[in-house]
Amino acid sequence: MTASSRVAIITGASRGLGAVIARVLAERTYDLVIGARHPESLQEVADALARHGARVVPVAGDITDARVRGRFIDAARELGGLNVLVNNASELGGIGPLVDFDVARFGHVFSVNAGAPVALIQLAVPLLAERRGLIVNITSDAARGAYVGWGPYGASKAALELLTRTLASEVRDRGVSAVIVDPGDMRTGMHQEAFPHEDISDRPLPEVTRTFWHWLFDQTPSDVSGERFEAQAEDARWLQPA
Repeated sequence: MTASSRVAIITGASRGLGAVIARVLAERTYDLVIGARHPESLQEVADALARHGARVVPVAGDITDARVRGRFIDAARELGGLNVLVNNASELGGIGPLVDFDVARFGHVFSVNAGAPVALIQLAVPLLAERRGLIVNITSDAARGAYVGWGPYGASKAALELLTRTLASEVRDRGVSAVIVDPGDMRTGMHQEAFPHEDISDRPLPEVTRTFWHWLFDQTPSDVSGERFEAQAEDARWLQPA
């Protein structure tokens, strides 16, 4: 361990976009704390990342569990600190009209998509402040699109976007930055869950966002704080009006 080691936490990292972001960071010589609910697939990703020379700590469990969030922070501290926190873990909550939606399930969707990221951020800010670090919160175009059947998920992501913009202002004086990233439609497990009877092979794989992630992690965090980005925007026009 060295005090100069760069460290990142990525939630929802056992597949799809989270695994891609983790691989980009490993290639950039970050040590990693990665999380997901399923330990077997998470360990497979951890083993693959370690081949890049990174130290990787897998944390299996539900991100809404305070004990799991504590393990993320403890692991980052043991690796030497924290430079980047990526809140990628999300819950779709099912697709269907609001008039039929089980209102009791709102609590779970919002807890995963908005509450848990804020709770993890609260724990992470002291470490991030030591390194003038960056928080990346993953959103969706559903936060703006008012798509039929996507109401609870879209509302939770809209909440996350507002929370992120507010957070960016509140932690600026502590040297911590925060951005929102919409990765766009991709061929992922969650997207297939949203369209269970459709062929989604026309959607790009999450690797399509790699160029964006390399660009983002090249930036000085304070220069981009509070901004919203679309990772698949054409001609590298990633910055979008917040």
